[in-house]
Amino acid sequence: MCRSTVRRIVILVLCATLSWSAGCDLFKTRDPESPSQVSSTFVPPVVDSLVFTNMTNAFRDLNSDNYLRCLADSSTAAQSFQFDPTASAKQQYAAIFSGWVRSSERQYLDRMKSSLQNGSTITLTFLTLQRQSIQPDSAQYEATYLLTVPHTLSSVPKTAQGRAQFFLIVDRSRYWVIRRWVDLSINQNDFTWSDMKGTFGQ
Repeated sequence: MCRSTVRRIVILVLCATLSWSAGCDLFKTRDPESPSQVSSTFVPPVVDSLVFTNMTNAFRDLNSDNYLRCLADSSTAAQSFQFDPTASAKQQYAAIFSGWVRSSERQYLDRMKSSLQNGSTITLTFLTLQRQSIQPDSAQYEATYLLTVPHTLSSVPKTAQGRAQFFLIVDRSRYWVIRRWVDLSINQNDFTWSDMKGTFGQ
C-alpha cells in the first residue's frame, strides 16, 4: 500500500474520530427545563355551566389568561364586561371601581398571585350555583362563593365570601362568557370578593 493511500486512511480515521467525539453530546441526557408557562385547564365553554368550571380551574392554576377568557370581551362579544361591587366596597374603593374594566380583572389577579405564600394557590369554591334563566344566547345564575387566597398581607383577610349574580351571553365564537357580574354580601360585615378586588386592584 503506497504512502499516499495510508495517509488518506489515517486522515479519514482521525476525522471520523473527531466527528464522533463532537457529536456524542447529542446523546447525553439533558436536565429537564423549568416550565415556562403556568398550568392550563380550559374547557371550551359551549355549555353555560362550563364558565364556572373554567373560573375555578383558572384560580387553581393561577392562570390569568384563562380567567379573562371567562369574561366578555368587546372584540368578540356584542357587549362589554361589567362588574358591580357590593355597596360597601363601592364606597370604600370608589376610585378603583369607578374605572373598573375587563383588564382590571387581570391586574387584581396578578397582584394576588404575586402576594401568595410560596407553593400555595388560590381556591375558588361555588357553595351553591343555580341557573335562574336560560335562553339560546343568554343565561342568568345565582351563586354563593368562598374564595381563599393564602397571601402574605397580615392586615387583609385570606378568605372572601358572599353571593353573586352572573349574567352570561354567547360570543361570536359560540362560547359562553360573563357579561355582567353583580357581587352581593350575605352578612353586613363579610369580607367579599369585591373587597378582595378592591384590595389588590390598587
